[in-house]
Amino acid sequence: MDGSNLELNINPEILAELMRNLEQLESSTDLEGSAIISKTGLRIASSETADIVADIYSASPATLISLGEKISEGLEQGELKEIVIRGTIGYTIILVGSADNNFMLFTNCSKGYKLGYYFHKIKKAFRKIEPVLKQIDTTKMGI
Repeated sequence: MDGSNLELNINPEILAELMRNLEQLESSTDLEGSAIISKTGLRIASSETADIVADIYSASPATLISLGEKISEGLEQGELKEIVIRGTIGYTIILVGSADNNFMLFTNCSKGYKLGYYFHKIKKAFRKIEPVLKQIDTTKMGI
């Protein structure tokens, strides 16, 4: 998997920077399968360990984010920040960008006792990635 969705016509330098950041996040933690996805469900970039079917990294998180935003707003809990999915052998963490950020960071881990540490690292990585994401022309993505 090359980590990109080529029909998006993302500048190769921007894509390389995003992939470097995802690889750095994974190499400094036990996280794996990291990807940047638009809130509309387009996979922008992914790490080498993101070998799951593309739909899992695109449409499914976008649907969860849309539903999570509606629930959070409907229950007056404020802006949705993240979604954590706990499975029998691990966790999936989806960090949502702010209202003016049309992207999310999707990643997986198996060590639940390190969730606080992972959240810190994921948020730090996303803050570093956000300026790069703002360089992507989202007008052609339906965002």
